[in-house]
Amino acid sequence: MKIFVWIALLVIWLRLDWVAGLRKNKNKHLSAYSKKNAHADFFDDGVKWMKQLEDDCLNAVCTIDMMFFILQPDDAGQRLMKLLVKKAREGVRVRLMLDAIGSRTFKKSLKQTPHEGVIIQFSRPFTFKGSWFFMQKRNHKKLAVIDKKIAHVGGFNIGLEYLHLDPVLTPWRDYHLRLTGEITQDCQIEFERDWRQEFIESETAGNGAYQLVSSEAVDQEAFICNLLKKARDSIFIGSPYFIPTQKVESCLFNAIESGVKLTVLVPGTPDHPLVQPASYRYLRRLLEKGADVYQFQNGFYHAKAILIDGRLCDIGTMNFDRRSLLINEELNVITEDQEIILSLSESIEKDLTNAVKLKQGDLKVQPIKETAAWCVGHLL
Repeated sequence: MKIFVWIALLVIWLRLDWVAGLRKNKNKHLSAYSKKNAHADFFDDGVKWMKQLEDDCLNAVCTIDMMFFILQPDDAGQRLMKLLVKKAREGVRVRLMLDAIGSRTFKKSLKQTPHEGVIIQFSRPFTFKGSWFFMQKRNHKKLAVIDKKIAHVGGFNIGLEYLHLDPVLTPWRDYHLRLTGEITQDCQIEFERDWRQEFIESETAGNGAYQLVSSEAVDQEAFICNLLKKARDSIFIGSPYFIPTQKVESCLFNAIESGVKLTVLVPGTPDHPLVQPASYRYLRRLLEKGADVYQFQNGFYHAKAILIDGRLCDIGTMNFDRRSLLINEELNVITEDQEIILSLSESIEKDLTNAVKLKQGDLKVQPIKETAAWCVGHLL
């Protein structure tokens, strides 16, 4: 009998901790970045993106600041570290911030990995300080700023899988931006905020075509809903994980009922076994409402993007799931730049040709498996 009492108390505590964590998380938001002028290059291939990142680092003369959720201690990670050590020896200040859980294997291998001159910091250590909510909060951002003039933001981490060298998840599909212009000032501020763990004021004026969106500066759930409400004709959502909150799901339903065509693209082959079945209840409801749902079949689809009416897009690190919407620290770029939107649209069309369109009944109901997956998978 006592064990059931303890289980009940644990469940109650977890629920109260969750509610309190959400409230505190939403109350600490800073000012949003303003719209800025910028030029962007779009990447959907990890090999080409990695080559560009390495070239930008090779040409650095003052600073290299990088923040990644995952840096693997494999050949790709070792290659980048050798480059960073080389630049540090040349007198370039090199700072590297990694998530303590996402890059835990790299952290374990650090004693065997040459990193002389590279200042390394691990964010969000997995230590209990009275709250399970904040213990599981992860820094999911992928950001590189070179000489404060060039910035990279998007879905790619550092590892062989992102270079099409995983035996199961190849080819790897992702979307990433290389940015120059005024917006790189905000990218530098974003890095400094995380590195110093303190508020740094950003410039509020601006009227350009690009906006940096940090989950530390806005309520991500409300921001995405406001973005979806802008749609008049169509919404495309690409995400490796699809577990929306009730509020965001309602926004999707409202859009469909108002005549907006909704297209969702998710992976057919998952990288986490529990996350895919956890998404089925949401995808089935969308199919019933009339949305087009596709499962990518040629490799792994890891891209995170929202395209509104072919005139506004959101590219970055945010997955379309509860963890990204409510807990994680995320970083996205919103733009109305038609050149980037054209590149993104062409990439989406290519990915849709390598996907299967689902019909009602394709996602069979498996109550026990789906419930278990949802209980765990919505937090992975």
